[in-house]
Amino acid sequence: MTIRKTKVIGFLFLTIFLVKSVFGQITQSSVRTHLEFLASDAMQGRGSGTEFEKLAGMYLGAMMQQFGVEPAALKGGYLQTVEIARTVVTGTSLNIASTNGSVSLEAGKDFVPLRISSFFRGPIKNLVANEIPNPGDVVFINWKNTDDQQGAMQRLQSLSKYGIAGIIVEETEQWKASWAALSARRQSFTTIEGVKNEGLNIVVVNKSVADRLTSLPIGVSADFNGTTGEDQKQFTWNAVGKLTGSDPRMKNEAILLSAHMDHLGVRQSVPGIDKIFNGADDDASGCVAVLELAKVLAAGKKPKRTVYFAFFGSEEAGGFGSQHFVATLPFPKDKLIANLQFEMLGRPDSKVGADELWLTGYERSNLGAELARRGAKLVADPHPDQNFFQRSDNYTLARQGIVAHTVSSFGLHKDYHQASDEFGTIDLNHMTRSVESMVVPVRWLANSTFRPEWVPGKKP
Repeated sequence: MTIRKTKVIGFLFLTIFLVKSVFGQITQSSVRTHLEFLASDAMQGRGSGTEFEKLAGMYLGAMMQQFGVEPAALKGGYLQTVEIARTVVTGTSLNIASTNGSVSLEAGKDFVPLRISSFFRGPIKNLVANEIPNPGDVVFINWKNTDDQQGAMQRLQSLSKYGIAGIIVEETEQWKASWAALSARRQSFTTIEGVKNEGLNIVVVNKSVADRLTSLPIGVSADFNGTTGEDQKQFTWNAVGKLTGSDPRMKNEAILLSAHMDHLGVRQSVPGIDKIFNGADDDASGCVAVLELAKVLAAGKKPKRTVYFAFFGSEEAGGFGSQHFVATLPFPKDKLIANLQFEMLGRPDSKVGADELWLTGYERSNLGAELARRGAKLVADPHPDQNFFQRSDNYTLARQGIVAHTVSSFGLHKDYHQASDEFGTIDLNHMTRSVESMVVPVRWLANSTFRPEWVPGKKP
């Protein structure tokens, strides 16, 4: 064991010992204590899949134990280990075939893989407006068929439910500017323990290729192939606890309060002296929110429904922890009534009221409005162009049909994904009030018979 790791473990248990929070209350002192530790330099930025992500999980599990929250990892305890296998892709090819012959496109010049989970082939479907693709289609999206690039990009996230083979999409200005970086990026196929591999395959083509594909006749097919290297094994971790419901008729139903405990770790390649991406707002603040809510719920009368508290690993690397969690639920998926993910609550957002939080995808279900009726200071996301509904672990659950949203107050501050996202930038008064404001509505949800529903046509 390294000296650094020994010091961190000592700091971890000393912090637990020194916590003087009143269990039934949310105090600024306890918010500070947890946040100061999770976002400290000692935690080295809690990089996805690193030992420091694991140490964060150990800390969060130890705190749940202290609060009287039951362990809920699949194999016992609070810490859930998730094995991830990566197959490195060493080269790719894309061939377009028709009755007139085939054309081989050049990687890095004509196309770049954006996101791949497997090689694929199938007939090309030139998708127009709200058409539904067939299983096995390779969907082609260009911007001549839509005036709404943002809406079309959101559709990419939902196309996998139709069983398509892959997506070929015309470059945007942003991708064009990043073409060299996309070309140089190492791709890999990722297999998560317990998770069926249904990842989305997206290949970006340049405008010249897109123009040719637009006018292709029916019966054209695409074949995306390549070579692979050795498999690489790694791990990530979730910390999971629960309060078993007290009502025999309702305890088989569950709500989930969650956050992600990883961040970007240490990056030696960035300029300047500070190489540690502490992730105070993203997402140590969300972890503290869930931890404080766990403390208060555990100290009071047991809720009628079962409440799960999950701190997911490797959200920043692709949502691996949440994918494993939802794929291996120890109860039927339809018994998970709702998920509230907490992310970036450390500072107020000037786009909403001083004491308000916003809910991603507010308009997609009746959950936000119902919680607001019960006292939650929740409003619609004021940054719809940022697609935040699709950018956190809640979306992993939402794609499985679970009503799941993220609670936040992120105001697009300049420290997002920077080494400057440190404890000193956090507004502790705002954060404490924010967490406090969710206690009554969350407690109501855990004790009510209300079952949130998707608004027709808004389910992911």
